Amino acid sequence: MFKRWKQKLVAAALLFFVVFGMSSAQTSSDIKTDLSDKQRELAEIQKQIQDLQREIGTTQKKTASLKNEIALFDLHIRQTEAKIRATQLEIDSLRLEIASTTAQIQEKEEQIEKEKNFLSESLRLINENDAVSALEMALANDTFSEFLDQVTYASNLQEKIQDLLNEIKSLKTQLENKKVELATQVANEEKAKSELVAANDSLNSQRNQKAGLLAETRGQERIYQSLLTDASQKQEQIEREIYDLEVAIRQQFGDKSLPPSAGLLRWPMSGILTQGYGKTGFTALGYNFHNGLDIAGPAGTTIYAAADGIVYATGRGKAAYGNWVVLKHAISKDGKIYNIYTLYAHMSNFAVSAGQTIHAGDVVGHEGNTGNTTRLLYGPERGYHLHFTVFDVDGFHIIPGAYQSIYGPYEIPYGYTYNPLNFLQ
Repeated sequence: MFKRWKQKLVAAALLFFVVFGMSSAQTSSDIKTDLSDKQRELAEIQKQIQDLQREIGTTQKKTASLKNEIALFDLHIRQTEAKIRATQLEIDSLRLEIASTTAQIQEKEEQIEKEKNFLSESLRLINENDAVSALEMALANDTFSEFLDQVTYASNLQEKIQDLLNEIKSLKTQLENKKVELATQVANEEKAKSELVAANDSLNSQRNQKAGLLAETRGQERIYQSLLTDASQKQEQIEREIYDLEVAIRQQFGDKSLPPSAGLLRWPMSGILTQGYGKTGFTALGYNFHNGLDIAGPAGTTIYAAADGIVYATGRGKAAYGNWVVLKHAISKDGKIYNIYTLYAHMSNFAVSAGQTIHAGDVVGHEGNTGNTTRLLYGPERGYHLHFTVFDVDGFHIIPGAYQSIYGPYEIPYGYTYNPLNFLQ
């Protein structure tokens, strides 16, 4: 009987070392190879996108002509096609990571179950050992050496029980972390899918706009320049309208001030800062004060909320800010409350609605070139970009535009503005 018990004890100990010695779940080599290949290809395409962005910036600085504008359309189309390929690669990579994480979760669940089974068997054997006296154990062995071996086996097994419990606890923690990681990967995949839809919509729009311009000008520079002159005059009206509204607000409120607070807001979009805040020198466009920041990236780049708040208002139109969203914030920092509005303008589309609660980093919409950016007058401030403005809560208003007979319905958010760079992290 005792020798059979000893054999069970030895077998259980061997089982423990097999189970306990198992390595943590490993990602299959095939998934690793596929993921590495896709990430390498993605890095190459992202470099192409950056190179195209620089080329777009260079072309925008050239004299406005039909040739240069068609070149800009072609560059944007090429860049958007590259973005679509990049986004699809991101989705493919995320799916591989999801598959890998799912496999790791399954392996950890199986390992926990095995170790639980061994723990149960170990406890049963220890209970049997506790029922046997030292004298009985000694008498059941042929030699004193065998007796010592059996005592050692039992002692080692008891010592490993605590190690096993710690291992199970560690595995459960790893399992929960992997489940959180999986949920994040799934959410990122859904976000990438929405970016892919936006990029495809942008590509179709760019192709249609190029075709429309060629049809409108019939490919003739003379007609293009005539359209350019007309567009410039109309744009100046809108720019002057916004400028005059904000001059009146500054005269009404005098010199308001909020102390600069780096990190109060997060950057709303990744890209290149193409125009800053203040007197930026674009007086030829009918104004000499820029009330926000212009950030340019590939068409369809995702725009995020700069801070927690609510969606105060949204608007669409063919003039002024085009498709825009205003968020209202009450941000507490260093014992002070910052009551501000943030404006996100010229978007291709927005993904929020008025009254909606929003958190910093939530998707607001996607970069576009709606509003005045769609006209023929190109420059560093034109084309696909996000216009981002910070307003004080006092004096903020939204009114119907004055030139709706020309552009159709549009509204203008305006108020007392601050330099966003004073608050961005």
